[in-house]
Amino acid sequence: MTVDAPVRYTARMEDSISIAEDVPFERLSAGILAFTVRAAMARSGDESEWEHEELRRRGLGGIHIFRNGRALWTDRDAFEAELAEARRSTCADRFNASNELDPAFLELLDEDQRQRWRLAGYEVPSLLQDMKLLFSEIESDAENRVADARRAFAVEILASACHDLYEVRNVSDGDSPNISR
Repeated sequence: MTVDAPVRYTARMEDSISIAEDVPFERLSAGILAFTVRAAMARSGDESEWEHEELRRRGLGGIHIFRNGRALWTDRDAFEAELAEARRSTCADRFNASNELDPAFLELLDEDQRQRWRLAGYEVPSLLQDMKLLFSEIESDAENRVADARRAFAVEILASACHDLYEVRNVSDGDSPNISR
């Protein structure tokens, strides 16, 4: 009787940027979500790197996924073309040992990612081709929160440093803080 080892995934942007290494699907998905959040936040502060822009432009399709150490292909035509080339080069066994085809995997990952974003309050379309809309929403939310934090910090400083001259009046949500003399 053979015991099947749990399926493990690795995700990278090209070869140099690791998103997740040898983890189960749940951790793979969480790692991709965390990488996406960091990428969108970096972009909102003009601190993004090439891999962040690649993710924004290409979406989940820009991530290289490996399952149990084998490169996971989702494009049947591209896989078949590479396999045919490997056969012509008499290295089909090596190709088959390090690659596998699963056309439905990205759809599964996309649905999982979209569900996670819904839980965080973002309703986004498919992330397979690009993440431009998602990045725009996160960037806008980040800018709003930074502006709110700056206003609240200024009020805190003035109220603490000049409590005899300034009083902080309560305001409703969405209004800017009022300081009066």
